[in-house]
Amino acid sequence: MTMPLLGRYALLLALLAAVYTVGMGWWTNRTHNVSLRESVRGAAVGIAIAMTAAVFVLEYLLVTGDYSVQAVYNHTDRALPLLYKMGALWGGDSGSVLFWGWILSLYTAFVAWRGWPREGQMTPMAVPLLGTLLIFFTGMSNLVVDPFHLVAGNPTNGNGLDPLLQNLVMTIHPPAMYTGLIGMAVPAAYILSAVWTKVPSREWVPVVRRWMLFAWMFLSVAIVLGGMWAYMELGWGGYWEWDPVENASLLPWLVATAFLHSIQIEEKRGMFRWWTAFLGVGSFLLTLVGTYITRSGVLKNSVHSFTGTGVGPYFVTLFWVALAASAFVFIKRRDTLRDRMAMDSTLSKEGIYLLLNAFLTAIAAVVLFGTFYPIISKAFLGTSVVLTVHFFNAMTAPMFLGLIVLLGVAPVVGWRSAKWQTVAKRLWKPWVIGVLVGVFAYLHGYHSLLQFFGVTIAVFSLGSMVQEFYRAARLKHVATKAGWFRSLLSAILGNRRRYGGYLAHIAFLIIVLGVVGSHTNNLTVTRTMTPGQTIAVRGYRIRYQGLRGTTHPGYQMTQAHFVVKQGGTTFTEAPGLSFFPGSAQPVATVAIRGGLMKDLYMVLEGSPGHNQAIVQIFVNPMVAWIWIGMYILAFATLIAMGAPIGGDSAPARSWEFNTAPREARRQMLPIEGRDQV
Repeated sequence: MTMPLLGRYALLLALLAAVYTVGMGWWTNRTHNVSLRESVRGAAVGIAIAMTAAVFVLEYLLVTGDYSVQAVYNHTDRALPLLYKMGALWGGDSGSVLFWGWILSLYTAFVAWRGWPREGQMTPMAVPLLGTLLIFFTGMSNLVVDPFHLVAGNPTNGNGLDPLLQNLVMTIHPPAMYTGLIGMAVPAAYILSAVWTKVPSREWVPVVRRWMLFAWMFLSVAIVLGGMWAYMELGWGGYWEWDPVENASLLPWLVATAFLHSIQIEEKRGMFRWWTAFLGVGSFLLTLVGTYITRSGVLKNSVHSFTGTGVGPYFVTLFWVALAASAFVFIKRRDTLRDRMAMDSTLSKEGIYLLLNAFLTAIAAVVLFGTFYPIISKAFLGTSVVLTVHFFNAMTAPMFLGLIVLLGVAPVVGWRSAKWQTVAKRLWKPWVIGVLVGVFAYLHGYHSLLQFFGVTIAVFSLGSMVQEFYRAARLKHVATKAGWFRSLLSAILGNRRRYGGYLAHIAFLIIVLGVVGSHTNNLTVTRTMTPGQTIAVRGYRIRYQGLRGTTHPGYQMTQAHFVVKQGGTTFTEAPGLSFFPGSAQPVATVAIRGGLMKDLYMVLEGSPGHNQAIVQIFVNPMVAWIWIGMYILAFATLIAMGAPIGGDSAPARSWEFNTAPREARRQMLPIEGRDQV
């Protein structure tokens, strides 16, 4: 048996197991047959095993260079390094659909095997829902985009991987993106299961929250890694251009972020139930929209989109089917999604979170509209109009500023209601610090209103978050007489949900400061230099030494060598142009000297001859803050995920319930339990 045939059999087995999981899963929900239930769990695990086998077979073919397989022929060649051969798995439609289905199968197997005993009322329905998605992906791999399709002629070499994808960050970025996007199917399945089976929110909210946090963390990291790849590889000095494919990942992130805040209102107050469920399912639906944007080629104005085998229409169909099924569940069970309580005051945590949701969903709506505007304008105006970066910046920047203000106010506002005097008293110090830093920034070049207010508001919110950590550490320090660091650590570990969330907000604000800073006082210089020539750029003295050509496996490179002095430090940089066989355009190899406050970013544009070099030099402030914020964000999410399912402060709430007067206990109990007091 050949390896491609083995891969096909594995995919066929996965499809059959997915059909069994769905069919017997729904039947088990009706009959409650224990033996059938266990067989469904086993089938779900079987899908994962079969899909893993298929992935390993394709990886083997990629690494060993079996160019008779279309996916191998299209995306690898002999000279490609091993790491990039392995990463070529998701380089095209066939491999990426297989990879998508594989990750989904691992999620489904985990839910079936570990989640069933713990969430027995929801999982029996969640598994068939996830299995339905697996039928789609395994069916696509079997019938539409066969990753083991053979080519004629027994070629001895392949076309190679797109040179732009031969980057370490791009090897990490897609798996992180897939893990985040596909992971949002799990909370969506649990929400639909809980709504349909009328599971009390106190049971499904902690489960869904943790799953969404996991997916959200990977998606957050993937978005920043995508910006890092664009910064390192594309040679234009930037990291975000509101490209349609960039927007495709941002859309579910925005809605998932809104969900993670809205679910706290559901958990604490039993409010906005329909809205919370809608956001959770909507996050997953937007992953299908994003896949359509990426894989259909319908939006031509993207440097990232795939236009291979036309899988876009299939994802459109899946989107509409999933949307119709979700709408049916919500309408049929609308009585379970009614709020039990009304908002007492706008100045409350509920009110702040509601405004947060409004800003996040409004930004998502603007991004969705702007991304699809070329199609909209073509349909109504007859001309395809692409909205530029200026549209997205102008429309979203004010809403992001409002969002940042709310992040600073939220920690000091309690549930139900708060007093303006109390809020003002607790926030005056962060405001003073924010204004002072804003004035300092204005004096150092942050002259536009957006830059000034961006820094002022971000520093205010950052100060508010830091103040909360200080208050927690001080209380622990006073109570235990322990050192300040130990007190802070004890406070964080004692309430990982709260302080993990605050730390994630700090990470986001650091990214915001990096974004604002990188668009302020940045400098771009283009020069044609001869050997021995020196130019001075923002504290750097750059001396050009000449061009050198080198040969590498699979490509040739021309590099311009520079000696750079900055203060008392001397270092060398060598931006270059790589020439790949079969590629019409050379690929820039960017030279980046990173620093905390600024980057020296150099791109070789070409040479007019006589050993001259046309070099473009950027000085980009504070870009490193964006990457630092990404690492802190991932760490903070892990802290928040580490909180017990019942919440860090669950015992304290139980104590309050037992000692408070009857009417007070009615207000503090979870919504579902109030009528039982």
